[in-house]
Amino acid sequence: MGFFDGNLGSSSSQFTIGELMNVDQSRQQKANNCEVELLDVVHGVQKENVLERLKSAFLGKTTVNAHYLILKFKVTSDSGSVHKVFIKINPDFNLRNYTNNRVKIYCDCDDFKYRSAYTLGRRNSIFLSSILKTKLGPALTTPPKKQYTTLLCKHAYAALGWLLQNYQSVMKSN
Repeated sequence: MGFFDGNLGSSSSQFTIGELMNVDQSRQQKANNCEVELLDVVHGVQKENVLERLKSAFLGKTTVNAHYLILKFKVTSDSGSVHKVFIKINPDFNLRNYTNNRVKIYCDCDDFKYRSAYTLGRRNSIFLSSILKTKLGPALTTPPKKQYTTLLCKHAYAALGWLLQNYQSVMKSN
């Protein structure tokens, strides 16, 4: 368990933090040797999309702009390599939804690009900007060469682990 075996389930449902934390033991051990530093927390508001505006206009349903947090991490591995990890999550005001919080994630390492990006993209769980989309290139549309692969690189897993350990303080301060 913890390896991607081709069964994506619903292709439109984002991964949750709990689902992404389910990686192989080797990856967990490698992540334990990483040093994680939170660099920044950015608040964002996602405007209602065209579909939401149509629902509002024709069905009389009111919509609310979606608020989210983007966390930027610096992750240093035991080899000394430094990588940037971005995690986009929803605010959790009751502080009890950490494992079910939907997540989008990105790491700038090659392992993430060639093993994780495709699978995360299929589940709308990859944090993308136009620049990051260009950096990932065909990795977003080309399946990994290995049939079985893990969902996250050690850097992304380490950053998610840091988030879980500090979840309440991150949510309370933001």
